[in-house]
Parts: sequence; structure tokens; C-alpha cells
Amino acid sequence: MAKKKKTSSSKSQKTISPERYIKEKARQLPIGQCLINREWQANGLAHIFVTRPRPNGELVLGDFLVDTYCLGVKDAFYTMRGDKSSLEYFLTKGFVEIPYEEAHNIIYGAISFAEDAGIEPHKNFEIGQYILEEDTEDIPLIDYEFGRDGKYFLVVGQDYKERVYINTLKERLGDNFEFLLPIDDDEYDLDDEYDEYDDDDVVANAANKAMLNTIIDRMNNRERTPDEEYSYKHPSYPSTLTVRHQFIADAFSDKNNFYRLPDDIIAKIHALPVEEAISDIYNIVMYEIGRTYKAIDDGTINDEENGSIVHSLIMLSMLKSPDGLEAVLEIMRQNSEFADYHLGDLAPEIIPQALYACCKDYIQPMLAYMYASGFESYLRSNCLDALGMIAINNPERRPEVIEILRQLLISMVDRLPKLEACDGTFAGFVMSLLVDLKAKELIPEIKKVYETDCVDDGVTGDFDDIIKCLEGKEEFRDTDRYEIQTPEEIYKRIENFN
Repeated sequence: MAKKKKTSSSKSQKTISPERYIKEKARQLPIGQCLINREWQANGLAHIFVTRPRPNGELVLGDFLVDTYCLGVKDAFYTMRGDKSSLEYFLTKGFVEIPYEEAHNIIYGAISFAEDAGIEPHKNFEIGQYILEEDTEDIPLIDYEFGRDGKYFLVVGQDYKERVYINTLKERLGDNFEFLLPIDDDEYDLDDEYDEYDDDDVVANAANKAMLNTIIDRMNNRERTPDEEYSYKHPSYPSTLTVRHQFIADAFSDKNNFYRLPDDIIAKIHALPVEEAISDIYNIVMYEIGRTYKAIDDGTINDEENGSIVHSLIMLSMLKSPDGLEAVLEIMRQNSEFADYHLGDLAPEIIPQALYACCKDYIQPMLAYMYASGFESYLRSNCLDALGMIAINNPERRPEVIEILRQLLISMVDRLPKLEACDGTFAGFVMSLLVDLKAKELIPEIKKVYETDCVDDGVTGDFDDIIKCLEGKEEFRDTDRYEIQTPEEIYKRIENFN
């Protein structure tokens, strides 16, 4: 983005945080494409995308799952780095483009309808709402029918998660609502907590059950594929910073250098003996992690951040030494809150570059990390990008990478249902890499992983989608992320984020 460079670190760090960017910047951007699933009025579940294009070509994107029958905004997702290809994909999967005014009225109308029954929108809407325009009279009013046949109609998913709303509806509405359970008539058996309801209260016929299948597929995908629990036990980090070359630490923490290091500093680091530069960067990383991770976790971190973690990763990608790998992996062992605080949405831009530079000739420590339990899937997935970079930029090593991925898939058949060093999200990222590599030779192993029913197909698609992509029948992916970037190119990306 062509915006004036800021010099305040307390603002510059937060500028790349998606939450703060969306709250402060999204409504300054024009409204872009808005999509909705065609069948939303038939089944009461509207899946709505609202976008705002950024000058750098990326999209601020809001993804809203709206239950128009009862619950309002049931789920919400937001990003400041959406891409047009994902919208093109959904347009081939039953979505259509609609004017923003329609999207706005469906979302806010459903929220109002749900709030009248005592049900608040999903917690992510607190941020996601800033992708929408304010709900004022400036937006033309469009009347939509909410509820089903004039009543609130609660659809209870296979995991019965939505049953908690039954008592809320009962208290607010009396008997003036209906609900649907995902069971056959002859198996109908509610817990004692719900014995007060008669069979007549439950809508259960063939047409409704067919509708339920469509709704449940969308609403319960995330519940079906829970995340692996983060459980890393942190080592003792240094309480004081000790470096051989103090200018590195000073430059990394200088507030004026947040967006990029000066060229002369980069040149001085490059001119040092590699082992000395990497030793100092490792010490900076360990100190910075120890200085901040606890305060990030408990919410007491102040705004006096610096770019030390960002600069460390970029310089390690420049130095290209296996000795730098442990510093990269320790950053990847942190949780998503740590990554968001220090890297924001730049994490997938910076980490794979450093990981590839350090591990391409020394891959085993990265593989050991990839198989270790207790880490965040989004950070773990950087290993996949590094493997993709190895295979694509070193074609002679593609067979090696394919065999690594074959063994990964084989192991995931047992590990995935147990959430052992993988979960549905990570499995989805694995499938994305396999598509990018056109790994047709792994279709049998891919099929077995999908048969666990634990892959989050919201990440990449279901098995049929993967096969279409591998066989060249459907192409919507962008593999630019596997390109090797120079420090100058990476810093330019950082500047474009502000």
C-alpha cells in the first residue's frame, strides 16, 4: 500500500494485526464482491462473503454463517489477506453474487431476529462487523422473512450443541417455536432435561431431514474436526540479552526500523562470519520470546513492541545456514497469539522463507518438529510450505518430498482421529500442498486419510475436489507462496501491509 510510513512501534506492530486493521481500516475501503449460497432461503442457512479490496490486490474478507431460522450469526471468520481465487472457487460451488445491501439486510435482520429471542451473534462478529457498513438508515431497508412458517425454528446438529438454546427460547417465547433433532422417529429419546417436550414439538419428516443434511454439513464441519490442543512446555529463556555484536540487537529493536532494517545494517550482518551472526540472532529470539510470551498469554503485554522477531526471521532467511533452524523452530513452537502479536498476518510470508533457507539441506529437525505433539496447526503448516519450496525450487528433490508426504499421510490415518501432532486443519493444509505439487501418485494415501472423516474440507475441499484438482479438471490455486524471496522483497511486503 502506498501509505506514509509510521515511526511509532506501538502503532506499527498493531497495524498488521488483522483485528486492529479491520476495526480501523476496513470501512475506509470500498465494498467489493458479496456472495451467498443459492439455497439459503430453502434451508435457512445463509453463507455470506463480504469483501473489501485493498490497494495491494488482497481482500479484507468476512465470512458469515447466518442462521435465518433462529440463531442469527452462528459463526464468523475474517481475514485481511483474502484472495480472488477463493471467491472464484465458491462461485463454482453453488454461490452467487449479490448486492451488498442484500448481504447487509440478511445479516443484520437475522441478528435482530435472534436477539429478540435472547440469542447474541457469534463472538467473532465483534470484529467481523467492521467489514460491514454500520447498520444505519443509510443502508436501504430490504424486508426478509426470518424464522420458518412464522416461528423460530432451531436446527440441532449431530453433536447436539444447539440444544442449549432450547431453554432460552422456552423462557423467551413459551411454546411459540419449533426445533429439529438429527434422529429418526423410532430413535427419538431426549435426555431427562427435555422430557417436558412432546413429540409434537419436534419437526421430524422426510423433507426436513433432507434439509437438515445440507445444513449440518456446513454448520458442524468445524465441530467435526476439532483443533489439537496446544501443550508446549516452555524452556527457561534468558532474562538478559547477551550478544557479540550489539549493533544487531540495537537495530532489531529500534522503533524506527520496524518496517525494514536499513540497507547498511543488512550489509553489515551479511558481512559477519555466519556463525557469529546466527548466534546473536538466536540469542535475540530466545530473549524476545522469554520477554513477551507470558504477558501475551495473560493479556498484560504493553504496546512497546519491536520488530526483533520479524527481523530475526528475515535475516535467517538471508544467511541460509542450518545453524539458524533452531531459532526458527522455537518461534514455531509458540502459540498463535504469540505469532499474531509479533508477526500478525505476515507469519505465512516470513516463516516459510526462513524455514526453507535453514532446513533445505538439513531437513530432519523440521520433520521431528512436524511430528511432535502440542503445537498450533497454523504454525505447524509452515513446514508444509517449506517442503513445497524444496520440491518446486529443486525439482530433483521432488521424489524425496513426495516420499516424506507419503509417510506423513500413512501415519495420519492413525494419528489424525487421536489428534496426535495433527488435526483436521493441518490435514487440510497437507491436502492443499499435495494439490500444489500435483501429487497424483499419492491418491491412494489421500483417500485413506479422507476416510477417517477427520479432514477439515473447509480448508481445501473434499476428496472429490482434491481428485479434480490433481487430475487437472479444476484449477484455482496460486503457488506464488513457494517462490524464494530476498530480504528486500520481504520487507517490501511488510511495507505494503500498512
